[in-house]
Amino acid sequence: MVSERTLRQTLVTPELVSGIVLVSVFVAVADQNDGVLDVFAITVVSVLVFWFTEVFSHTVAEQRRRTSDDSVDLGKSLRIALAKSRGFLFAAILPTVFLVIGLFGVNEGIVAYWAALWVGVASLAVIGWIAFEGRGNRWYWRVGGALATACLGLMAVLLKILVH
Repeated sequence: MVSERTLRQTLVTPELVSGIVLVSVFVAVADQNDGVLDVFAITVVSVLVFWFTEVFSHTVAEQRRRTSDDSVDLGKSLRIALAKSRGFLFAAILPTVFLVIGLFGVNEGIVAYWAALWVGVASLAVIGWIAFEGRGNRWYWRVGGALATACLGLMAVLLKILVH
């Protein structure tokens, strides 16, 4: 059984939260009238571009830790960057699963589209719930954390409504 502390340290990362919001925005601004395949392709390509950018920026930023006399250890910097940026890739898993289900006609494309958006909201709520777990924290802090974090995903849903 995984402890909540381990879950918190693994899941509550800026990259995962930002990644879920970004994926939700990609899905929201994609035109659902072009079909689930287009929404899927735009989402996957956009996530990969942002993930690559995140890996690159972490790799470059790791150089700030060394002194002027230290040599550049690109391999070490890249390993650290890959570990730190994995949240961006994890963020795309659930929404793209729903889009893939829509691609294979298991449900209507519109259902897959909206499910991909709402799973982001739910995922953010779970992250907020886990983030505010701790000894002495009252239940309402956890609920507040879940609601506040879920609101980030709700902004993407509102964006979808406003754009389309």
